[in-house]
Amino acid sequence: MLNTFSILSLIIAIPFMGMLFALTAREDENASTRNIYNVSLFAVIANIVMIWRIFMLIDVYKPGFQLIETFNWMDAPDINITFGVDVFSLLMILAIHIAFVIGFLGVRNNLVRQKSLMVLSLLFLSMVTGFFVAADIFSFYIFFEGMLLPLFMLMGMFGEIRRQGLIHRFLLYNMLGAVLFFVATVFLFNYQGGAVKLDSLRQIELNSTVEYFIWGAIFVSLLSRIPVWPFHYWISSINSHIKNPLIFIISSIIPLTGIYGFVRFLPKHLPDDLAVYVMILQIVCVVTMLFIALIGFINKDRQYKMFAYITIYYIMYLLGVLTRVDVVLLNIAFSFFSYLIIVSALEVIASYLYKQQESLGVSDDGILCAVPGISFVYSFLVLAGIGMPLSSLFLNNFLILSNLLAENIKMGMIVVCSLVLVSATLLQELFRLKDRSRLCPAATAALDLDKAGLAFMAFVCFVLIMSFVKPLWFVLGA
Repeated sequence: MLNTFSILSLIIAIPFMGMLFALTAREDENASTRNIYNVSLFAVIANIVMIWRIFMLIDVYKPGFQLIETFNWMDAPDINITFGVDVFSLLMILAIHIAFVIGFLGVRNNLVRQKSLMVLSLLFLSMVTGFFVAADIFSFYIFFEGMLLPLFMLMGMFGEIRRQGLIHRFLLYNMLGAVLFFVATVFLFNYQGGAVKLDSLRQIELNSTVEYFIWGAIFVSLLSRIPVWPFHYWISSINSHIKNPLIFIISSIIPLTGIYGFVRFLPKHLPDDLAVYVMILQIVCVVTMLFIALIGFINKDRQYKMFAYITIYYIMYLLGVLTRVDVVLLNIAFSFFSYLIIVSALEVIASYLYKQQESLGVSDDGILCAVPGISFVYSFLVLAGIGMPLSSLFLNNFLILSNLLAENIKMGMIVVCSLVLVSATLLQELFRLKDRSRLCPAATAALDLDKAGLAFMAFVCFVLIMSFVKPLWFVLGA
């Protein structure tokens, strides 16, 4: 489908324009800081409206990229920048924007370096949007690495990470992945004799040593962003130190870029030699899942429990992608939509409770009993997060797991056990926060969310329920 209005370029540009406004605004008065926040929030909401419009323009039942936009970059060599979307990538973009709105709710009263936070967050949003609309390998690579700059600066400024070695390891792993990806991109360009479209990558057959090197380099670079051993260490260490909910949400989006890379790059048909390495990767994945699930269950740190939940689901989605079944990939897209929203909302509410507990100087045990509005929303999100029939996680995870069990029943059983453990971890935390017998009298002074905040969270719950009833309920005629 021809896109004459360059609407995909526009959804990349809107957060960038919001970033430019925030960058040029003064930050010497509370009113100016509030204006920066309001404009940044408006930019994200405006993009959500544009994304909804894109859903109206595409055929949600048609496979492959639609709304293709092509821009000539170089004539010699002949390189074009190509944008396009399908249902998978568009669902990811929409979920990320909703997650950003939720994250903005969590930092609306944070006036510490608000300008820097908004500028870098909008720059990251622009880069990650470009990443998901990239339809050729060069634009994919540019945005894949472009999001690292704002991410690194956000981690350094707001991550509250005391050990510099973690930041250095984070930079080292991702830079190593960038170098490997760049070399593989150059080899692919030479091998194909020109720019490579992403929708044709899965059909490329592997039959030479050079191609094994290409795919090996790409897969290692993608794995460096997914919490799979040995890369899980830097991700867990960084996430467990982040107290800012918006930065935590941004950090949680990074593994999604790795999963999406596997969706686009994993060949449709694997030769026997490569299939052996995929089996090894699956073994590493399920061992990592079980280990993280056990540690999360016994660990008392709230952030680590959330990291354990995030890790288990990301690895399960990676295993689903490795099945190379198109129906499973679509299930993963719908499941991801609810998953990102649930993780973002849980983190924002948990962060709010943590601040309440700090301001009161009491333990957060039983604190949900003092805030009935938050208690209801938090309980709903936990139940949706563990797979109750309250969001698209329920049915789509069921289908993903059924395919994993059909492919390898031992691997599938370990995945199921890991999901049960991480679900018990979330319920364990919910019961602790709702344990009235441990409620400190001083905690009864805890403030519930205001009416606007509760109304927004109720809307988030409504979106999750509708995603279970009809995943594309917001698309007319879907």
